[in-house]
Amino acid sequence: MKKLVVELCMGSSCFARGNSQTLAVLESYLQKSGYASQVELVGHLCMGDCSKGPNIRIADATYQGLVAEEVLQLVVDALVEREGL
Repeated sequence: MKKLVVELCMGSSCFARGNSQTLAVLESYLQKSGYASQVELVGHLCMGDCSKGPNIRIADATYQGLVAEEVLQLVVDALVEREGL
């Protein structure tokens, strides 16, 4: 099965607005849950729309202004959906 791609903007604005925490939360969850091999975390220098950040893309959907816990829930939901549960 193709990996779920989760892209995080790591530009200075998005990083300061919460993507630094989001990255740490996602990495921790993926390691502890055993999903690390099913998700590809990708960092970008800038994804545009800096004023609406932090910016994140999960599969083909783009999200803005979310905190780490909201992003984690979206990733968990996407993984569950992929498994057909």
